[in-house]
Amino acid sequence: MSLSDLKHTLRKHEFPICAREALIKIEQLLIGRSAPNSKQLDIAMDITSEFIFCEADRRGSRRGLNSLQELQLIDILCDYLSACTNETTKNTIFLSLFGSTESHKRLKILSTLASMAMSASCTSVLLAVGVWLQQMGCSSPQSLQLVENLIKDHFFLNTSNQNTLKSLATTAPKFVANFITAVTELYMIDVQGVKKLPPNNLLEVITLWVYSNPTLCMSAQLNPASLPAGAIPMAAVTPLAGLIHWCALAPIYVQDECLEEVLPLKKIKIENENHSTFKCNKSLCTSELYIKLHLGVLQSLRAGRRTHGPPTAVNGQHLAALSPLVQSYAHQLVKRGIKLQNDSKLQDCLDRIGQAVQVALANGCVYGNISNLLAALDTLPENKLLRIIIKKHQQSI
Repeated sequence: MSLSDLKHTLRKHEFPICAREALIKIEQLLIGRSAPNSKQLDIAMDITSEFIFCEADRRGSRRGLNSLQELQLIDILCDYLSACTNETTKNTIFLSLFGSTESHKRLKILSTLASMAMSASCTSVLLAVGVWLQQMGCSSPQSLQLVENLIKDHFFLNTSNQNTLKSLATTAPKFVANFITAVTELYMIDVQGVKKLPPNNLLEVITLWVYSNPTLCMSAQLNPASLPAGAIPMAAVTPLAGLIHWCALAPIYVQDECLEEVLPLKKIKIENENHSTFKCNKSLCTSELYIKLHLGVLQSLRAGRRTHGPPTAVNGQHLAALSPLVQSYAHQLVKRGIKLQNDSKLQDCLDRIGQAVQVALANGCVYGNISNLLAALDTLPENKLLRIIIKKHQQSI
């Protein structure tokens, strides 16, 4: 069927029915034993633009979807993706709709779709979003914008779906792993002299995810995405290096304040009593959350040990990037006349770097130039644990 015939058939339907029918036509064009040719790809893109996102009408004039139509489209996409039992087919269509695009309107629709999927714990949609994040690159502008939108929707306020969010690590681990990788790019950074820190709710949920699931951070690497024929798989980057940054920099970046009640009330039956009492779990201070996250990261590094093949968990260059950040803090201490070995925050930071580097190297998790990593760490202020670790590994190279 020619493009003109396809369009003529689809134009018999009003929106949103035309969008539902267009998805079927796109699947027929793109799914087969071999990769679609350039003509089929062009036809699919043309149909997507006119009949799914309504970016142009039959005369080529720009129009777009109104708010109601966007919700109708999201409902259609949820139904289609949930009913799609073949992962390759689902990812092919999803990447066709949202991949390689800088369209702000499509990204807005994708953000709403992903946000609704998080609220409803819609695994099929979230796994497709996870593949999209990986193929786009978790540090790409589009991925970071999507993740920022999800954080605004779910993590800035105490929401009623905290339990749903926490369960995503087991229901959609590849999505969660790539989500965390992108999140670590957004926080624990210095923006014009102001430290940008993760919201408390986000920190709590990520800590629970990582601490409770040692293999979570490796999920995207352990379970390669099912991609369309001819597609080039993008390397999965784990969130471990970013989380090591968070935990190491927390002592020098975070002003410790106790969080509000971040853990739910727990009903406890007291023996020999005729009534039940409600006892609140002790709330964790920010520093305690980072300590717990640090332990979770160390557990994840142990779980990331490769029994065969080269290391893939942590890029040594990313770890080495900690050095100038810590040196900057140490320089400020020196200017204030404070002895570096007497600053507990700096020493906590250096201890955590040493612990993470030791566990990562001992378990064969680090790839890249190890000599350059050790040389960068050797420029850090004096810390007994870190010196022992550096010397040990320099001798073994």
